[in-house]
Amino acid sequence: MIILLLALALRVGFVVAFPDPLQETRYRQIAVNLLDGNGFSSDPTAPYTPSEAAAPAYPLYIAAVYAVFKRSVYVLTMSQAVVDLATCLLVAFLSFSLAPARLQSSAAVWALTIYGIFAWPAFIWVARVYAETLTLFFMTLAIVLCVLATRNNLRYWFGAGLACGLAILSRPDSVLLLIAIIFFLLIQLARERQRHVVSSLFFLCVAVGLTLAPWVIRNYVSLGKFQPLASEYGQSRGTYFPTGYLWWVRTWIKDETHFEYAFNPPWFPESTFFDPQQLPPGTYDSEEERLRLVDLITRFNQARLITPELDQEFRDLAYERIKRAPVRFFILLPLYRTASMWLTGFSTSHSSSRMLILRVLSVIPIHLGGLLGLAFICRRHPLALLLALIVLVRTAFMAYHYAPETRYMAEIYPPIIAGCGVTAAVAWSYIRTRLPSKNLSSTR
Repeated sequence: MIILLLALALRVGFVVAFPDPLQETRYRQIAVNLLDGNGFSSDPTAPYTPSEAAAPAYPLYIAAVYAVFKRSVYVLTMSQAVVDLATCLLVAFLSFSLAPARLQSSAAVWALTIYGIFAWPAFIWVARVYAETLTLFFMTLAIVLCVLATRNNLRYWFGAGLACGLAILSRPDSVLLLIAIIFFLLIQLARERQRHVVSSLFFLCVAVGLTLAPWVIRNYVSLGKFQPLASEYGQSRGTYFPTGYLWWVRTWIKDETHFEYAFNPPWFPESTFFDPQQLPPGTYDSEEERLRLVDLITRFNQARLITPELDQEFRDLAYERIKRAPVRFFILLPLYRTASMWLTGFSTSHSSSRMLILRVLSVIPIHLGGLLGLAFICRRHPLALLLALIVLVRTAFMAYHYAPETRYMAEIYPPIIAGCGVTAAVAWSYIRTRLPSKNLSSTR
């Protein structure tokens, strides 16, 4: 109880001390339109065209909070603190289930402490109007239901599918969780070759499909097309978006250091001056390539838009860079992006070197403890395989993503901390058994 109160106080402290300066309008505007009877639209004024810019679960959650309480970001973020407290308990249950019988209670307490007090990359999002907190809850709930389902209770696979579907409807990248669970079941099928594994996979997929069905039907009726998730780029239907430019970004971006420079041109072209003199390191390999980039940027600044013609030239440039240095694109850059995201802002923009070092040091023990627990201490436990797959699938996907934002890795913390709780319990048990013998020998 004391740990939970400390965890709640810490989250409330973040909400009070670091209020959301942006009050992210995309989700909130949809929620307000829903409450005002204007439908699921991100338009601030009429005609309120149907939107696919965001998945529905988080706007619906905001609308529910606003309907019960006043329309206040402060109240919303306070409610998210309570939701994340529930996630703390779910993480503790995962560690309890993963640990050996004699260490289960200790592992649960350690996992609760680590996630509740020390896992700041996961819980800082309670103070922001982003879907991370709700996604973490549904994702961890889905994993817990998978654990219960592995105890030969097939109905829990249906529940796991429902929770997984809700996670996908909160953040579309949660489809990575579904992929990891399917991989887990396929591995179990290859090992055991039993019919119940096929049934498990069937119940899981049916539940996910049923959860997504209302959103898919709504999109087909309102938008006239098959749209199972939200728009990848947060844009309304029929809106042109420069994907070739994003291929060029993939050929050099390593971390969040140059996010504003890289992503303002496609998302906020009318208000962006794309300075050719501020090209980040690694964006060109020769003087000739630099001059080509300067020309493209100059033409963007004149048009205040990445036109289809410009976009194709960025795409051609990206393909040339990939062909010229495939090792850099397929191995070195993904490894660097992985390190930057796992180390929680290794080179985040606007951060001092001292702050970056502190951030890295604060997460390394969690990652090392989690990897030790999953890969060595509990490697034969089926749950360890599932948790490892969740971490690996997300890491591999985000390593090649065009936007290596550290917040996209918040979802690795519940499985990592479940393993870390076991490692801490083993270490604490070892210390407790060694201390009495040392004291006894010293008295003799």
